[in-house]
Amino acid sequence: MEHLPKRIGQEGSIFPAIPYLGQERYDGGPFLDYPHRLGLPSLKDTGQFHRDATLSLANKQYIAAKAPAELEPFFQNWLFFGLLNEVLGDSYRHEDFVTTILDDEGEKIIITTEKLLSRLEEWEAEIKNHQDPPMDVYQHVGRCLGKTQACLGDANPAFDGHLKFHLASVGETVGYAASKAFNVAWTDDPRRSLLPIDWGSTMSNDFRKSVLLDRSTCCPSQIQMLIQEFKSPQALGFVTSCFHEDVAPTYHASCDEHRCQAGDLIASDQVTRHVTRHVSDSCACNLFHVNEKKLVDCLEKGCLPLLRLKEEINLDEISIEIVPSTDSTSYVALSHVWVDGLGNNAATALPRCQLLRLKTLIDNLRHEYFETSEDAPEMLLWCDTLCCPVASLEGKKMALRQMYRTYNEASVVLVLDRGLVSTRVGGMSIDEACLRIATSRWMTRLWTLQEGALPARTNKLWFQFTNRALSVWSLYKHLIKDSETDILRRGAVSSVIGRFHTFTSLFDVSSSENRGAQIGEIMRGLMYRSVTVPSDEALIIGTLLAFDLKDILQSELAEERMKVLWRSIGTSPSGIDKRMLFHLGPKLQELGLRWALKSLLSVDDHFYLRMRCEPKDRGYLATNGNAKGLIVEFAGFRISFAKPAKGLGNNLAGFDSKPRNHDDRHRLMLRDHQGRWYLLIHRLNAGSDRPFALEEMCAVVSALSSPWVLYDGSSSLIPEDIKAHRALLVDIAANSEQPPPTNELTCVEIKSSVTFAHLPPQVNQICQAAYNLTQELVSSAAGRRLEDLAAGPMDVQDPVYREGLQAVDDELQRLSKSPLAMEAVAASGNSAERGRATIAEFMERFYMGIYMHIEEYAPNDRKWCVG
Repeated sequence: MEHLPKRIGQEGSIFPAIPYLGQERYDGGPFLDYPHRLGLPSLKDTGQFHRDATLSLANKQYIAAKAPAELEPFFQNWLFFGLLNEVLGDSYRHEDFVTTILDDEGEKIIITTEKLLSRLEEWEAEIKNHQDPPMDVYQHVGRCLGKTQACLGDANPAFDGHLKFHLASVGETVGYAASKAFNVAWTDDPRRSLLPIDWGSTMSNDFRKSVLLDRSTCCPSQIQMLIQEFKSPQALGFVTSCFHEDVAPTYHASCDEHRCQAGDLIASDQVTRHVTRHVSDSCACNLFHVNEKKLVDCLEKGCLPLLRLKEEINLDEISIEIVPSTDSTSYVALSHVWVDGLGNNAATALPRCQLLRLKTLIDNLRHEYFETSEDAPEMLLWCDTLCCPVASLEGKKMALRQMYRTYNEASVVLVLDRGLVSTRVGGMSIDEACLRIATSRWMTRLWTLQEGALPARTNKLWFQFTNRALSVWSLYKHLIKDSETDILRRGAVSSVIGRFHTFTSLFDVSSSENRGAQIGEIMRGLMYRSVTVPSDEALIIGTLLAFDLKDILQSELAEERMKVLWRSIGTSPSGIDKRMLFHLGPKLQELGLRWALKSLLSVDDHFYLRMRCEPKDRGYLATNGNAKGLIVEFAGFRISFAKPAKGLGNNLAGFDSKPRNHDDRHRLMLRDHQGRWYLLIHRLNAGSDRPFALEEMCAVVSALSSPWVLYDGSSSLIPEDIKAHRALLVDIAANSEQPPPTNELTCVEIKSSVTFAHLPPQVNQICQAAYNLTQELVSSAAGRRLEDLAAGPMDVQDPVYREGLQAVDDELQRLSKSPLAMEAVAASGNSAERGRATIAEFMERFYMGIYMHIEEYAPNDRKWCVG
């Protein structure tokens, strides 16, 4: 896998060699027809050869059922050698991509991609020699890549992970070469591209995790971030080659996938303590205390307390002068992780050795920032450990209320991260330096989000490495250049850029409408970050929103602060994006705020809000009348349970206890008046290990007096695509706490987070066939007899009842093999055996009435008060 991006100094690939599995060379014929030439199914795709490339249902089943021992050599010959043969044309040589090595087992032929880049560059040059590049070639390459991605995505789960990784990474690289050759910029709307982009979807999360853990004992939350954010094969290869955390295996023992707690020390009084460190372990110098009363005096005057550090004649000594800020004062604000050693929540004090070190760093940065020391203004220091009062609670609150101003007005914000400071720039590529920032501990802490986002929007954020500091925008420009020119690094660089965007793009710098960030972008920035003191979360989010923190600071309790925060957002001019309600996580229990998350650090990491929120998408807290909650506009539909067919009573004892083997037992089926079928699926909260079983889902809905499904729709009808739509299962509030529904407003309570979707046409056809056959079953002699038997209480052990039940089951099985059933099975692309079993399962469900009717639609401008 020599084509994957490497760190400087790395020789060869860190991944296992891929053995050559073929016994015969690729035949040189057209790529798309290769399976047909071997006498195999043609593996036709659905015609979608970009983001959603997929095979037809029948071909999915064929690929998934194929044993890896048969599929792996076939895929290698077709999707590697065949793909390169198709793309490179006359410049393709089989010998360029195989080599022989000698190991303990003797000679072995393996795959090599050492010449892949040069061959793709020759192809690119040939394409660019055309005055008008042939777009039909581009379209054909897109189709071949789409077929490759679709086949890899549907392969048997036992397919060798490293081989799949290899094939996907080559496909990704060929795609980048094609986009460069035909001048399709990486920033173009992917929906208009003919090339597949989501190559990471072909690899399982378990494979990614195993690859990462082979190289590092890093935090579970860091592993989760890397799995979700560095999905492309190139990104995984680059991260694996560069990322390594040299810590003891037990260092992250208390961490989980959502939070890194390493280094947090909890005292017996439950107050978090951080160890203040010296520059070196051998140092034993004294702490230098900053006069806290002078700090408070500055804050009371509306000034920021800044520090002038002066070395005394004795170079081991230092003095500190507190200087009130002015409009023209230049200062460096530090952003650091307290556990790295610069924290102290017991006093405004640091060891003298640390102060001398900070003085040196500021002087060096001053020269770097102003390029010359001549006439460069003095740079003062603001450091939270030294400038935020500890003993004075009111002084501390004043300092916290100034956080936005502190980092927004700083001349420079310097990031000190222990991992970065111990890394020397020069011994690594700029890409690797950026990757180290993107995976640093600084990126995992909540306080550092505001400390990085505020200066980044005005190009004032710098990262300190061992030998120099680097500006985030100089790094960013390098990443952009690499993403446009280097086809071997584009996937990796794009992932790093994505991580940078979580703090560099938090604010809309083109708009002066609001000083604060949008809640959607803040939520994106919060992902994979944690905070030691839970009550700090509301302060940080409030700062990013440019709120005055006075009311939030009235309480020390995390939940109370979040209530104040939500009320502030809900009554602000920008309101709350209504899609916030679709996020999973524990909710507040106060009436009117039961839709609101207790914490934004535990939100669904697969879904985030748009930066821009249109007026129609904004919700506002009810401020007058009796209604309590968030007033939003949603489309929706009311649902009700179907009754057992032909009026069968609910006391049909024994039938629903028969064994069933549904693959989708947590999915509730819906049917509208036009015979279209949908699935309603309960969404999992973070940490849940299973969805609701069908019986549990039915119990939830049955307990509701007037169940509705609310969703973000553009009309009063359900969208006709098969994409899953996030929605809320709600019940109309029927209590004295909320007013009754009116034409203007309906008060509801959220009961569950769900998704719903149209069934694909071929599955819809099976459902409708099963539904029609169920009507035949009900009207059959067996169905009528069982209806008579079930009219009153029945003993399930009664032989007469059991005989009637068996007769219905026999009739069901006969009908599931009828011409109507087989016609629907054939149209769906299922095998006869599997399709017949599916129809039988659906018939049983419909016979018992375990599905729902859509009774009524609400237009998308219907107002709901979600309490």
